[in-house]
Amino acid sequence: MKDKDREIWIGENRLYLGEDSIIYITVIGEQNGEIAIAFKETLLKFVNMAGGRTSVLVDLNKGGKTSPEARKIWSELTTREEFSKTALFGLHPVAKVLASFVMGVTRKKDMRFFESREKALAWLKQ
Repeated sequence: MKDKDREIWIGENRLYLGEDSIIYITVIGEQNGEIAIAFKETLLKFVNMAGGRTSVLVDLNKGGKTSPEARKIWSELTTREEFSKTALFGLHPVAKVLASFVMGVTRKKDMRFFESREKALAWLKQ
């Protein structure tokens, strides 16, 4: 599999399927329904490429406002069985708001918020 197949840009946002079968997401700026739909399609493509369940690492440091449409799509994604663990991280105040929303709308226990990428990644690899 070529590296270019493992990395997809949606606007300023980067999604990457690592060799470790973790999906790395860097969220940049405001998010709307159109972007969220593209995220969903890419995430499901990556799950298929990985051959099963994957974990997700989300960098929210540069994330912005999220539309109600996008929040709805993301909350649906977080409940899917294809994703075993989801770690969100960021020190930006908006990151904490985004993470608390996502974690609040899902009953999934395998989702946590961290202040650093290192701590988030360590938890995913446990």
